[in-house]
Amino acid sequence: MRRRVTVSLLTGVIALLVIIGSLGFVKFVHDSLWAQSVDAILEVTAQGQNALDTFFQKDLDTLDLFVDELREQSPDNKQRVEEKIQLFNQNDDGAVYLIVNLQTGEVHRNDGSQGLVITQDQMEEVKSHAERGVLRPFLDEVTGVNMTGVYELFTFADGTPALARKSRPVQQVADQFSLSFYENSGFSYVVDTDGAIVVRSSHRNSNRTIANIYDLVEHEGNDAELVASFRAALDGERRGVALFTYLDEEYVFCYTPLESTDGWDLVSVVPNNVVMKQTNDVLQSTFFLCAAIVAGLLIILIVFWQTSKEHHKQIEHIAYYDKLTGLYSPAKFELEGNRVLKNLRERASRTHDGIMIGYLNIADFKLINDVDGYQRGDEVLCEVSSLLKTSCEPDGFAGRMTADHFVVLVPYHNEDEAIARIRAVVEQIHTIVAAGKRLVMHVGLCSSSEAPEVQNVNELADRARIAKTEGRHSGQTVCVFNNSMRETMLRRAELERAMEGALERGEFFPLIQPKFSPDGTRVLGGEALVRWKRSDEDIVRPDEFIPLFEQNGFIVKLDEFMFESVCRMLRTRLDAGLPVVPISVNISRLHLHRSSFVSTYVSIKNRYCIPDELAELELTESMVLEDLDNAIAVINELRTAGFRCSIDDFGSGQSSLNALKDLPADVLKLDRAFLLERDHSEKEEVVVRTVIDMARKLHMRTVMEGVETEDQLAFIKTTTCDMIQGFVFSRPISQDEFNHLLDANAEPSL
Repeated sequence: MRRRVTVSLLTGVIALLVIIGSLGFVKFVHDSLWAQSVDAILEVTAQGQNALDTFFQKDLDTLDLFVDELREQSPDNKQRVEEKIQLFNQNDDGAVYLIVNLQTGEVHRNDGSQGLVITQDQMEEVKSHAERGVLRPFLDEVTGVNMTGVYELFTFADGTPALARKSRPVQQVADQFSLSFYENSGFSYVVDTDGAIVVRSSHRNSNRTIANIYDLVEHEGNDAELVASFRAALDGERRGVALFTYLDEEYVFCYTPLESTDGWDLVSVVPNNVVMKQTNDVLQSTFFLCAAIVAGLLIILIVFWQTSKEHHKQIEHIAYYDKLTGLYSPAKFELEGNRVLKNLRERASRTHDGIMIGYLNIADFKLINDVDGYQRGDEVLCEVSSLLKTSCEPDGFAGRMTADHFVVLVPYHNEDEAIARIRAVVEQIHTIVAAGKRLVMHVGLCSSSEAPEVQNVNELADRARIAKTEGRHSGQTVCVFNNSMRETMLRRAELERAMEGALERGEFFPLIQPKFSPDGTRVLGGEALVRWKRSDEDIVRPDEFIPLFEQNGFIVKLDEFMFESVCRMLRTRLDAGLPVVPISVNISRLHLHRSSFVSTYVSIKNRYCIPDELAELELTESMVLEDLDNAIAVINELRTAGFRCSIDDFGSGQSSLNALKDLPADVLKLDRAFLLERDHSEKEEVVVRTVIDMARKLHMRTVMEGVETEDQLAFIKTTTCDMIQGFVFSRPISQDEFNHLLDANAEPSL
């Protein structure tokens, strides 16, 4: 009897635990399937967003080409303008091209409408718009149809301001990009920053009586905090999901921002009962199978664990292996490298074995992508990876750090053998041909024997990278880390530790090198050059700390400090009524990729009330040509804000005269390399004269840098060069010395 009670109690407890477990499982299935369904809706919404963004961007690109054609035309040549409209419209059914002369108000359209003129108020409103963008829906001036599209402000060849617009019926856009979910039960809206519906789905369930998305969500029964969170998400251009009730029915709202527009969002709406239908069916089936819950749970758990295991393997593979090459990822290389290093250290007392870390990157890899295309670039990366992997096996391994940068780990009994092993694979890689030449690798090596103090494999890789950089500068294909590099590394670390405090303590200061008129009688400008005087040592050389600060990003703060120092100096002289000239300040390439760059410098300029044309920023030729389109955009933005922009070191690298014509710069500074060989050939004279004359025709002032000898000065005086900067007149001097020089012989700019 007692045994039966015990078994019954045990069975009851097990049954109760099974039921509790089943309820927990039901909730898990409910939440998981709902989340998967919502993710699917969000993914379709994102696809719709991508399609819409592509659609608008394509129209913007087409409009760019259209505007480029119009910029070369005169607004008086109406026939030519009409021809351009018809040319672009002939392959674009349904689109309406329109041009507005913002000086006369005259309108040209591709549908042949005549005599249209916009009012002065309308012209002022158009001029207040951004330079280009996507239009809110509007009623067409001729047909009255609700339209949307893109616009761009431009000027005709004679400088007349104008507007170009390409528009389509809103309904056409809605029909083309209408999304469908769960057997056509869901639909979508495009809304603006205020929630107003910009593009309405033609879906039968779409509520056509509302004009604003918040009319749906700000409804009785919806939590105010949830609505506020939804508003904040749309205002913040975030992607997400919300659940709202409307007319006693729950709806899932999936939203994602449109990148091509100013604050628009694509919002998909699906009834929650449709989303939950699959979930409810599964739950009902689960309840029916309660009689076999133990067996069912066991099977499901087994499947669940197997699926989780496979999923874990997939995640691990993504995290630990490079998708393109199959090599170790940086995280996997660090993990495995530290394991090998730890094992090596544990047996260090019994053996002299070690590991060699090699850091490699392909020389001029960007050229391969530019010449042969990205597909060939990927093929080269895979070929290099295969050779590296084979050379490391069976006891070592290779990883891809980023782009064309690789790292290898090779265990060794003899260090020279490891170096020879890596040299051999470099020779194999040299047989690969791309961009019309054999592949060249820059390689740095560091062994655990050379750096016994390191704590992890990343420190060895850092030293190998330093050796690679050193080898590239010294012309070595394979460079091995040594003590002198270690001293350099320690020095760099010391400077990095001191840099923030040095800026706070005022250890950085500007010297100014004057820019003279060719006859040397007038100071026409100056260039601020940063110097660092540490309290415990002499001046730190600029070529020692500037490249370091460009690598670690501190150069951004230092550049801003230099600009503010110059602004402070100019403000002091302006307040005292003393003569002033433009003083240029160098900026790093890092600024060109910071969205806050222009606004930060404008803020400093405005804080000191520096007049336009006094604040001048210098961009080097190399940084401009690295990303020409972006550089042009930044320079235009700076000039609009009242800055003068100069191109420094022109001619120091592979200058592009074709690029020069597109640069909206104010000043061109010719690199001293133009003068170095002048005594040996008259060709340099021809080049210098040609560049100076061309710059003048492009409305740029010219500065000849590095003029050191009287012969060089005599030659420059025979050209139309505007300014001379060099030791022949003055070395960089202190602010006080520059002010004295300025007071004596300056030509004031204001």
